[in-house]
Amino acid sequence: MSRAERSWQPSDDLPGTVGGPSALAMPDDWTLSTAWQRAQQESDDGGAINDAERIVTLSDGDDYHRVLWALKSRTLVAECDCQGYHYNDGWCAHVASLWWQWVRGQIVVAHLDTGREYPAPPAWLRLDDDPTAYDHLSPAQLDAYLACELGSFGVREFARYTDRAAGTIGNLLTNARKKTEGRP
Repeated sequence: MSRAERSWQPSDDLPGTVGGPSALAMPDDWTLSTAWQRAQQESDDGGAINDAERIVTLSDGDDYHRVLWALKSRTLVAECDCQGYHYNDGWCAHVASLWWQWVRGQIVVAHLDTGREYPAPPAWLRLDDDPTAYDHLSPAQLDAYLACELGSFGVREFARYTDRAAGTIGNLLTNARKKTEGRP
């Protein structure tokens, strides 16, 4: 199945957000919050629904919550169906639990644009960034740009990693650089 065929589609039962899902933003006092404390103390008995969504069921509660949790562009997008998510401006115990699991290598997060999976936050990740900032790049160009320009891969190394020719990666990277000139 090609990456184009695996494109992400939002679930019908999550509330619609104008312009798509929002980027995750960490509040100033997030390490002292009840949500963060619950995320560290409670276990999550949920699991993945698809590449972009997970069910989160914390051990101290009876409910399960559906959470959008994926990479888009250069940021992490998150959206939970619980009231705490909306009350705390996008930071609830379910989102905190997924962050805690991801930084500890317990879950894998998919990139909606490239289809690549990340077992830990990549070096190029920016929280609270514009999820549409790199929409002008093709998935292959974005993949090469994130890995080689913003990440730690060299062109030949990334070519071997993706089973492509180094010239192909070089061309993708050159085109991506031209299209992103003047952008951060």
